[in-house]
Amino acid sequence: MVAAVLVYAWIASGLRAFTHPEAVVVAIPLVVGGIAMLRMHPPETDATRRGTWVWAALFGAVLIWELISYRLSPRVEHPTLSSIADSAMSTHPGRFVVFVAWVGLGYWLFRR
Repeated sequence: MVAAVLVYAWIASGLRAFTHPEAVVVAIPLVVGGIAMLRMHPPETDATRRGTWVWAALFGAVLIWELISYRLSPRVEHPTLSSIADSAMSTHPGRFVVFVAWVGLGYWLFRR
């Protein structure tokens, strides 16, 4: 399974950004993960509700950082997440590492 994911990530990261084929190969893990999540019915507990608030707070903090950084300039002094990601993903190996990390994070979150 790990080898298949690595091969898939290498192929996906080799596609040109912002194209239809690239959107499709990125959407496939999202759709598979979404279907798997819909099929699961974890019990609602206090820990689940607390975890939801923690994730919401983290998402809010990242969103605020992104909006503030977007309004400030120059980008070198106030980088947004996308400008940081652009430098990391400017090469095929960089995109491969980011794609594998993205799939790995998704799998880890799914298994929790």
